[in-house]
Amino acid sequence: MRQKDNTLTGTYCYIAQAGNRIDCPPDDEINIHGIVRNGKAEVVFNSSFGGKNGHARLELNGEQMMWQLTKPPVRGDYYAPLNYILTRQPPATSSVTREFSTMKFTVMITSHCGDFNAPCNDVSYLGVRKSDNSVMALKGKTLQSSAGEVVGAEFVNGNVSYKVDYKPVKLTVSEKGRVLVDQAGQWVN
Repeated sequence: MRQKDNTLTGTYCYIAQAGNRIDCPPDDEINIHGIVRNGKAEVVFNSSFGGKNGHARLELNGEQMMWQLTKPPVRGDYYAPLNYILTRQPPATSSVTREFSTMKFTVMITSHCGDFNAPCNDVSYLGVRKSDNSVMALKGKTLQSSAGEVVGAEFVNGNVSYKVDYKPVKLTVSEKGRVLVDQAGQWVN
């Protein structure tokens, strides 16, 4: 979000259904506009699923911003929550992203701790299934060897674990101990 005088612009992006519905515009497109009055903002937003002219109220309370949907978007779908509390995160020192590809998936891993090979409890996973371009976005943490070396990362979605080994790169997806995916890959960058 950006505020200039009492005008607010920004990007509405909401991930729902455990990453199966990603309601985000391409390339950080500005899709939210509003006016700030008396410490509150009234905004209008569009969904990337065709919903237009949704209205919401934003209110700051310390490090938190409260979102309240006041009018749902029309003529399309949307995944905006009715009420939501956003908490300001301290800015990361820097982020490092690496991408790998397996036979069936393309995956980007982002460490938000400054160094890809440093221990980190703030790692992002963005996986794309090649057959239908479906996307899975997860948060996780690095995995370390007994010597303290970062050897991979793990991301949990309910009962499903997504494990990425770094050397050699490999994606293993399992549910309650049963392996669903076990694919070697290659680093793209």
